Amino acid sequence: MDVLIALYPGQGSQKPKMALDLYDASKQVRDLFALASDVSGLDLYQLLAEGSEEELKQTVATQLAVTLASRSAHLRLTELGFSFAAHSGFSLGELSAFAGGGILDDETLFSLINKRAVLMDEEAKKIEEVQGKLGMAAIIGLDYATVEQALEEAQIPGLYASNDNSTTQVVIAGLQESIAQGKEVLQAKGARRVIPLKVSGPFHTPFMEGATEPFSAFLETLDFKNPHFLVISSVDGNVIKDSQQAKEHLAMQLAKPVRWTEAMKHLSSLAQEKHAQVAETGFGTVLSGLWKNSNAEIPCRNLGSEDAIWNYKKELES
Repeated sequence: MDVLIALYPGQGSQKPKMALDLYDASKQVRDLFALASDVSGLDLYQLLAEGSEEELKQTVATQLAVTLASRSAHLRLTELGFSFAAHSGFSLGELSAFAGGGILDDETLFSLINKRAVLMDEEAKKIEEVQGKLGMAAIIGLDYATVEQALEEAQIPGLYASNDNSTTQVVIAGLQESIAQGKEVLQAKGARRVIPLKVSGPFHTPFMEGATEPFSAFLETLDFKNPHFLVISSVDGNVIKDSQQAKEHLAMQLAKPVRWTEAMKHLSSLAQEKHAQVAETGFGTVLSGLWKNSNAEIPCRNLGSEDAIWNYKKELES
């Protein structure tokens, strides 16, 4: 069986009914749904089975549902005999990577997700009440350095480069009126498209600094372990070496940009070194798309559904 490097998606990958095929296929996944629902106080099966896209867009629901889908895919792959050489997650997905890497168990994970989501949502609402509507948008056709420099030169208040997704895709975040101004500036620099994202706050920007201290204090109350497997952080693209560094990175990432391009470079080298396959381990195709744009030699498979996992297993056995 192939050894995998798991990539876990972040907010924006959510969709009604995701992971329900894994729920139907596996008692272990059903037990995970029950645990996550108990810890969070939300009926996550009902949310995914009956909830609307608008309900899933709310920060708390999004973070719990996306994490549950990712952990379900990892659990199902493990159940069917796949092993993992390394884990990495985009933004929110970093927490799934920590669970996959053995840094924290699922009960701690969903407790952590619940707290993180609530703090981020509260912080976004506080800012919105004072400063106005907030959001995020993907900039297609420019790299991170170009976007960052253009925004600095334009001096648009309340707008930041928040995600370094790939060499041709960057996310900006902040006040919606500032995003509108930024759109004009970046299109003048050569941006091909500007796409609003399905998230409810300016994550990974200084707007989230008010949530960092209480989240860091909460993290110190939790039991983290040193990694059992390699975990590559999306905060800086480096290996998480121990439990304390894991806590520091989780607190830091709320208000710091996601450096996914750096993570992908590291992961691509690891894949070649360990002769491992790369898999988007969760719902959707966002990360496999970014991986393809990075021109990595080893492709990234989508292994977030029961059909995809079984088709891959049959391919290997044939």
